[in-house]
Amino acid sequence: MAAVQQVTAARSTPITGERPVSSVRFDLLYTALSFWFIAGAYLDGWAHFHGMVDNTFLTPWHAVLYSGFGAVAVLTLIALVRGKMQGYAWSDALPVAYTPALIGVGIFAVGGAFDFAWHNLFGFEAGIEALYSPSHLLLATGAFLYLTAPIRAAWQRRESVGWRDLLPAVLAMTWTFSLITFFMQYTHWAGNPDEFINTWSVPDHISSSFLLYTLVIPASMLIGIVMIALRRWTLPVGAVTLMVTINVIMMTLMRWRLMQGFLPILIAPILGGVLADVLIWRFKPSAKNPTAMRWLAFSVPFVISLVYILLVQVVMQNEGGLWWRIHMWLGAPVITGIIGLFLSFLAAPPALPE
Repeated sequence: MAAVQQVTAARSTPITGERPVSSVRFDLLYTALSFWFIAGAYLDGWAHFHGMVDNTFLTPWHAVLYSGFGAVAVLTLIALVRGKMQGYAWSDALPVAYTPALIGVGIFAVGGAFDFAWHNLFGFEAGIEALYSPSHLLLATGAFLYLTAPIRAAWQRRESVGWRDLLPAVLAMTWTFSLITFFMQYTHWAGNPDEFINTWSVPDHISSSFLLYTLVIPASMLIGIVMIALRRWTLPVGAVTLMVTINVIMMTLMRWRLMQGFLPILIAPILGGVLADVLIWRFKPSAKNPTAMRWLAFSVPFVISLVYILLVQVVMQNEGGLWWRIHMWLGAPVITGIIGLFLSFLAAPPALPE
């Protein structure tokens, strides 16, 4: 009886200065529910692109998106309550990697109510407006905080090696990359084919500018995420290819009606993912091996952009082909490679003098 009283007394005093640690299994479940949410976002985008959404907030597509968020929110709260039941104080009941996720859940919940009110006050967005309305950006901020939780969890573990340890982090990076490309979709490799026809065949300054950011922005976003990951881990073989392939598939399916006849150009980013995995496997780029990081950061965007341009030339043959001369079609990939190279100096800066 005395022993029971001692245990009860011990549990009545919250554990302070410590936090529970999330397991790889929990992180994997979190990424699975996160996919439910991100798939709902892309499904809603698909419905918009295919004319299946009218001016109403209550749609089947929103139901998938918000139920995915609800599943993530419930799992986050379960982890919080479980930590409290284990004796941790409320402020320390979540693993440290998931505290920002809880904040993100709160921001997203507020953003959902704000989005409903925003539509009632100002109407529904059209086209690119939907990507930049304040309510949608608030939702994106909350989603970013909870989608990245498994990445933070893996980052904080002493040892994370191979697919067994890093699968949740790789998937979380994929969902995060896909969230960013969703909001930057007008610059993505799976862009609007109408814009391809109107710009890749019209020789003027505006067209060149559009083509350049179509090459530079998605490649920079990809290599930026890869550089961050390589600062902490040696990614398992196939990780970058998996991330790029899933993202390209999701973007293509969302814009499927518009992408007919343009699918060959999507070989370019997937080929870039394969190249990144080969370089990671062969040369082990890391903060301790910055030279390999520099080569990867330059070569992957360069190859993606060059192959992309060549494939556009093939796809656009019936419209007269790409009007760029060698100064542009070779120079643009060099620019994307240089931007990737600069990003590598942020991930692995030169050592400071002693």
